[in-house]
This record gives sequence, C-alpha cells and structure tokens, in this order.
Amino acid sequence: MAVATPLILLVVAGLVLAFTAPSAPPLISAIQNSSNTMGRYAAEQPSPHFLKARDGTRLSYRIYPGKMGMGVVVAVHGSSGSTAAMHGVADTLSKRGITVYSIDLRGHGLSPGPGGKLGDVAYRGQYEDDLADVAAFVRKANPEERLLLLGHSTGGSVILRTASLARYAKNFDAYLALSPFIAPGGPMDRPNQGGWTSVSVPRIVVLSILNGFGISALDHMTVLAMAVPPNDDLRPRSYSHALLASANLPRDWKPSVAAIEAPTKILIGSEDELFIAKAYPSQIRSANPHIAVHVLPGITHMGIISDENALDRVTAATQRMLRQGEKGCIDALKLGDTRCFH
Repeated sequence: MAVATPLILLVVAGLVLAFTAPSAPPLISAIQNSSNTMGRYAAEQPSPHFLKARDGTRLSYRIYPGKMGMGVVVAVHGSSGSTAAMHGVADTLSKRGITVYSIDLRGHGLSPGPGGKLGDVAYRGQYEDDLADVAAFVRKANPEERLLLLGHSTGGSVILRTASLARYAKNFDAYLALSPFIAPGGPMDRPNQGGWTSVSVPRIVVLSILNGFGISALDHMTVLAMAVPPNDDLRPRSYSHALLASANLPRDWKPSVAAIEAPTKILIGSEDELFIAKAYPSQIRSANPHIAVHVLPGITHMGIISDENALDRVTAATQRMLRQGEKGCIDALKLGDTRCFH
C-alpha cells in the first residue's frame, strides 16, 4: 500500500498534465476593436535593434530618441504583445523629449524563447534578469538620466514584480504600471480576464507542486491560451508555466506590493474590459499606501495605450516621475510625505 499510493499519485499527475491543456478562447471585442490601431502602430514603429542578454539571447528593442536631461523610459508591452502595442506611448513620450526603449519581452515579437519559440522562457524569473540586462544597457548609453520602467497589462505585472524584489528594484528609478494585471480571482480581476484568457488550473497546480520538490523540467508545458487573432505570427497564442510564473506577481500578491519602495504609480481606465478598475485604489492602498492609483474616466484596456486623452495622462505622469530626482522629493519621501510622487 505504501508503494502503491505514490504510484497512483504519479499516474494522476501524469494524466492531469497530459489531458488538461488550455483551449484557445474566442476572439473578444476589447482586443479586436484595437486591431486597426495596432496594425498602424506596427507599420509606423522604428526599425528593431538588438541587445545581448546574459545567456547570449538577442532581445529586440526599438528606440525613440528624446532630449538630454528629460529622462529615459523602458516600455514593456502586455500579454501576447510586442513593441508595436507600445508605439503610441513611446512615440508620444519621444515627442515630449523623453527617450524611450520599447522592448519585446523574451518569448514575444522578435525576442525568441527557448528553441526560437514564442510563449516560453528558459526558467522562472527570467524576466527580472532580462530587465536587469536591459537597464544596464540603457544606463551605459544614458549615464546621467533617470530611468523609469513602464508596463501595460501583463507588462504592468512584470514591472511591479521587478519593483518588489530588492535584488532588482534599484535597476530603475521609478515604475509606472498601466492597467496592470494583479492576481487571478481577486476583486480586481474579471473571470478569465474578460474572456481574454483560458487557463488550465489543474496543470498549474501540478506543476507548482513539482516545483516545490525542485522539479522544473516540465515548466515549458502550456498553461494559458489567449484570444489572439489568427493572422499575427509575432504574437504568442499561449504561455508556458515558466513564462506565466515569470510575468505574474505571486498569487498572494499583497506582501510583494507592500515591499515596493521606489516611486510607483498605477493608471487604469474606468472602462477596462479585462479588470475591475474601481477596485484598484482601495486594494492597492491596503497593500501599499505609497503607491498612487488613478482611474481614468472613459478609458478602456487598450485605450490607455492609444487614446489621445489617456496618452496625455500617461505622459504627464511619466514627466512628473522622471523629475523626482530632485533632492526635495527624496527628502520628503524619507519623512513619509509622498505628495511629490502623486
């Protein structure tokens, strides 16, 4: 009996992993309605460049030049996105004098995952290492500039995760999250993110248990599928367990958000179709009162990176945060006065 029980558990785990792959959800209007704008952005964005990450992988970025002394932004796209999605933000900031490096996260766009595949990373936590490499590359080219990390949707989750980790947080001077994904099943999350995703919870549970025993070889299995239009070959349609774990905050997210000390701000549209915007201010405040949350009236999930009024608000927030290197603001923060950062 003692031998049979582990064998039964292994068989059950194997069956779960074999037969619970997520299926692709149907297309949703929240994403489809922005397809024309995203197509135009893809055509208008500057040519790609590449930097070498610590493991030798070439990561793609597009540079939008600004003026010296105005600060630098590293822009991170959302789930299944690429630099094309952030063109509206990057171009607007560049025209206001802010230099922007818009990146393809590993496993997206022109930044390949393991074996050249999209939708996967080599190991859990790789995005923190990649962003550290990006920060070092950008700072070498702009040694006197303040550096802000900006992310949209899942990219917002990526940057909050980075800001929460002491080993990586100081790579950037400030953090701006646009409609960030926080955690599944909570008061800020719509079911399946408004229909955008289909998740295999059984697979995630089994793979997480295996990771608890130090077994990560199966982390490249697909655990999430997205409602991606069929005619875009640069967008992953699914995510591996390793990528999803690298992009998201922990399920118990409040301790991580509470650990954020750098100037950080969240903007979200009141009409966001994937997340429940009205829940963000109180939920984030309960974890970390120093993080300002602003709900933008009439703005949708994709509108926050494309609507003219939203881009003005994003630009104003970015400019304000890039000016926070002034001694008065830093001294005020030490005394507990965060008005400078709001």
